[in-house]
Amino acid sequence: MARAHQGETTRQKILLTALELYAEQGLEGVSLRAISAASGTRNSAAAHYHFGNRLGVLESVIGLITDTTRPRFESAFQALESGPPPSLRDVVRAVSTPYLMLTRTPEWGPSALRFMAHLHADNTPEIVQLLNRHFRTDIERIENQLHRALPGLERETLRVRLAFTLVNLIHGAAEVDLLSNTPFGDIRPDDDTLFEHFLDFIEGGLGFPPQH
Repeated sequence: MARAHQGETTRQKILLTALELYAEQGLEGVSLRAISAASGTRNSAAAHYHFGNRLGVLESVIGLITDTTRPRFESAFQALESGPPPSLRDVVRAVSTPYLMLTRTPEWGPSALRFMAHLHADNTPEIVQLLNRHFRTDIERIENQLHRALPGLERETLRVRLAFTLVNLIHGAAEVDLLSNTPFGDIRPDDDTLFEHFLDFIEGGLGFPPQH
């Protein structure tokens, strides 16, 4: 029992180390050996032992993040899907809040957001497949609720705007600390006000009348 607990503790330590390294250095600059070394384990092959390969590590890091974000996402979308056509604001809030709340998880939330930004910026086939496997169903659910909120917007236009939204959401949340050091000085408000500003921005982009 003690050995099993120690193994799980080691696995979690390696996983959090991988998250930090991927967040700081990107996906390509981090080897399994580097993860093992940085985690402080005696075995230089510990990451390989616990996760198999690079994709195994990435899968597990995504799992760590979605274990935190998934319950909030599911609760919000089940409510939207079972009710009347939602407002655009309600859909935007349901999509954004799970990610924005990671900024309030100081232990590893900011690193999780930077990791997700690196992940979504990677267009290699194996990463695209990984993202589709984990998030394709979520994106389809988001699209369906946006269509209910914006029935007059063509699907093609909606999908382009949704793609822009997800990029801005993930990268914006990952770099939110930059608001403390802008050409205007420190303009970062309190978290609640910041979240509402972010929702205003996303809602405006999704709902703006087409100009063509």
